[in-house]
Amino acid sequence: MKSVFILGGTGLIGHAATKAFLDTEDYYVTTFSLPPVPEDGVLDPRAKHHFGNINDMSDAEIVKLLNGHDIFIFAGGVNSHFIPKKPAKEFFFQANVEPVEHLAQLARQARLSKFILCTSFYNYFHALWPELQLTGIHPYIYASVEQEMRLLNENGNGLTTVALRLPYVVGLVPSQVTAWKTYAKRLHRAEFPLYVDQHNKATGGSCYMTAKQVGQALVGAANESIGSKSYTLGWSNISNEVFLIQAKRALRVDTKIKTMTLRELQAMARKEAHTNELAGREAGLEPVAYTELLTRMLYVNPMEALDDLDYHADNVERMIHDVFTSL
Repeated sequence: MKSVFILGGTGLIGHAATKAFLDTEDYYVTTFSLPPVPEDGVLDPRAKHHFGNINDMSDAEIVKLLNGHDIFIFAGGVNSHFIPKKPAKEFFFQANVEPVEHLAQLARQARLSKFILCTSFYNYFHALWPELQLTGIHPYIYASVEQEMRLLNENGNGLTTVALRLPYVVGLVPSQVTAWKTYAKRLHRAEFPLYVDQHNKATGGSCYMTAKQVGQALVGAANESIGSKSYTLGWSNISNEVFLIQAKRALRVDTKIKTMTLRELQAMARKEAHTNELAGREAGLEPVAYTELLTRMLYVNPMEALDDLDYHADNVERMIHDVFTSL
């Protein structure tokens, strides 16, 4: 049996990955997560669990921790919605890029055979739409692309590196507050308008998959047949209009979904950017430029990932309902 080390084991992806690997009965699993320790009954007793901040550990301590494992899964870092103090580019680089590059080097020292990174599907759109200059405008996307590139550059000398570009992931972790709670609060306050074009037609959409599917994809990526590569994952492409209606139905709110033209949307985004500026903060996704992405179809065709990683069908719409019903 092989051994998997999951950084971020109590998060949505790490929790699903722990179960997926253990359920195969082909892997031992060790997780490492930030405190606090979850309440009794949340952690899978089949795995070993450690808590702390790996960035505070010495290289020797990390190598010792990794010794005896075969696969490293990075399911940590800071997400795109965090608004740090300026400069955001430096913040996201330090939070998301430097740890991945450094841990990959230490994983090689500890003789692990594979390092798998969970990163963002924005990397796919950066390559698809170079004219939008996403890495030059959005600090989070800059760091995400750098994170993937630097990891793949670490491939070799006994270590295979794989990057999984994830879309929006829906799922629940027992006794944990879902990351969609902020979205739900704003929807209650009617702060999520529906964006329409000059013909009053709803625009924009995104790709979604369940945490269970991500766990299965990680098991697939751990297979020895998978070499160094980036995969763009996904399952259900859902318009912004349909997603809002599904969330609203699950929340049982009567809030009317507002409609807003691109010009009105950009005016709202400028106010948000100004508020951040006054607070000395900077968003990972620059508000005004991000309106361009909000009105596009951020859809994915994941056929290559499905063929190689072999994750299975799941009911994304049901999970969206379950997530918002839990709030």
